[in-house]
Amino acid sequence: MILSLDAQYRSDFYFQPVYLPKGEVLGVELLVNFVGVDAPVRIPTELVTPVIKPEQQLILFHEQIELLENYQEFFKAQSMVVWVNISAVIVDDVLANSVLASRLAQLPFIEFSINESFPDLNRGNENTRLVTMCKHYSLVLANFGAGVATTKPIFDGLFKRVFMDKLFIHKQIKQRSFEPFMLAMLAQLTPFCQTLVITGVDDDAARKKILSLTPLAMQGNCWPAIAPKALTDWFHSN
Repeated sequence: MILSLDAQYRSDFYFQPVYLPKGEVLGVELLVNFVGVDAPVRIPTELVTPVIKPEQQLILFHEQIELLENYQEFFKAQSMVVWVNISAVIVDDVLANSVLASRLAQLPFIEFSINESFPDLNRGNENTRLVTMCKHYSLVLANFGAGVATTKPIFDGLFKRVFMDKLFIHKQIKQRSFEPFMLAMLAQLTPFCQTLVITGVDDDAARKKILSLTPLAMQGNCWPAIAPKALTDWFHSN
């Protein structure tokens, strides 16, 4: 997709892996940056999202699905999960578009992630939009701890996995209370979701601190992002 801001930018996709404690790959998150068409300038999606129009969100989502269709044999062969972040605009399109639903049915490795800012998230199982999505797709909470969501939607069983907010982890991991806090969080959340993912694991000290607690999935700069064309080489090098 070409996006015009102060200059023209094109979408550029890559995958951020999530690892289990013993080094196995749980899955990869499909991320997008916007790269300058005429200059080597790169803008993360989170900085662009507030200015992307609904129709542009849909174009970008369909580009992501097309990419995953092109690499579906790899993900199926490796039994690897792919997380794709979606907005309310995309949820409505998925639920209303039978052709899109048929395409998604051929991509069972996809799990959809939503942010804490998703409309009426804290209504939990009273949020008809999310409950309907749950009947057809696995949902993931993308940035728990950002300060918007309560635990209600998690306790209501809407999410297969919960990703902690990386800025929240960056702040908490420096505190002496980090270990008891995380153990309490695990005890509270794990009965209601399959996996708790600690994001923002950006150096070896953070990785070792997480590993000292209890088995947790991890994501961060300790593990470089992967270009789509490099997926096979990356997987076989693990």
